Amino acid sequence: MPYYHHSTQVPNEIFDEHLPYLNQTQLKVLLVVIRQTLGWVNPKTKQRKSKDWISISFFSKKTRLTHKSISLAISSLVYKNLIVALDNKNQELRHPKDRRGKKRIYYAYAPLYRALKRKTCVKKLNDLSIYPPDTKQTQTKRNTPPEEGRYFRQTDAQRYQAILQKTKKDSSG
Repeated sequence: MPYYHHSTQVPNEIFDEHLPYLNQTQLKVLLVVIRQTLGWVNPKTKQRKSKDWISISFFSKKTRLTHKSISLAISSLVYKNLIVALDNKNQELRHPKDRRGKKRIYYAYAPLYRALKRKTCVKKLNDLSIYPPDTKQTQTKRNTPPEEGRYFRQTDAQRYQAILQKTKKDSSG
């Protein structure tokens, strides 16, 4: 099957699961969002856009629908979790009152956007400037007995602090 330039891939999920439940207005708005995000590839990175700023006027120009019907379709698609509306700080705008009066609203195909935003544990740790010592509060036995002659339990953070203190004493003395 040849690769077609100047084309947009539409996820099969839309045809297989959502098409019977979308009206014409919702489908047009959804296809414009997909075209403006998945339909654009950055030539340098070869990555598709995860979101794009789309105005109601642009929707109207592309679909020939009224502003009111576009707003209703956007609300319905956001409710059905097919698109995500975001402000410039990447805060989701779930309700029409949240979107009202905003200068720029970014739209994205929701399943792909959420998949890209999901972070693995490794990515979350890499985002931290330092690895915090108290990430796990597992109780462990101390290797040296205390003054009473018994072992006692301490958290990983406490053990980490004790190791740091011991290394400071060893390096200074």
